[in-house]
Amino acid sequence: MSGKAATSPRDDASCQNTPLFHNLRQLPRSVIPRILQEMKSLERKAFASHEALPFDDRVLQQRNMEVVVGLSDQARCSPVVAYAVAVKWNHRLLLHKVCVSPAARGQGIGSLLLQKVIEDSKCWSCRAIDLWVDESNIIAQCLYSKCGFVVQEIVNDYYSPGKNGVKMVRVSQP
Repeated sequence: MSGKAATSPRDDASCQNTPLFHNLRQLPRSVIPRILQEMKSLERKAFASHEALPFDDRVLQQRNMEVVVGLSDQARCSPVVAYAVAVKWNHRLLLHKVCVSPAARGQGIGSLLLQKVIEDSKCWSCRAIDLWVDESNIIAQCLYSKCGFVVQEIVNDYYSPGKNGVKMVRVSQP
């Protein structure tokens, strides 16, 4: 963990509110570059550099990729509070990445984000949602369980030697 102790007004607790969730493609094209830049910045804070996704125009060009973004409506805050990246394939949704701003964690935003993804997955004709989570990430596993995901399998050394992966699945109700 890095020693980034200083906070900016954008990380201030007063910036916390319930974000509005949107599918990235449904936002006005004029705001998408700024949103992608904010997502890139949040990605660098939340994930190791080798896990970072390149949030650029290619995201919009991949028709099987969906990005749900939670935006704050408070002007002095970073607009991107949370996001999820998922890939549609064969009536399934692979939830590739879930990220909540460190300043917004523990406030139920992750649950709201997952509820939006689950709701959207039905519109995308997905019968199930799959995801992988690091076995040591108990907080994420609890969140996914609360949202109806169940453990399907554990794969040793999935991420790297000694870092096991847990596959979790949520089957959609007919």
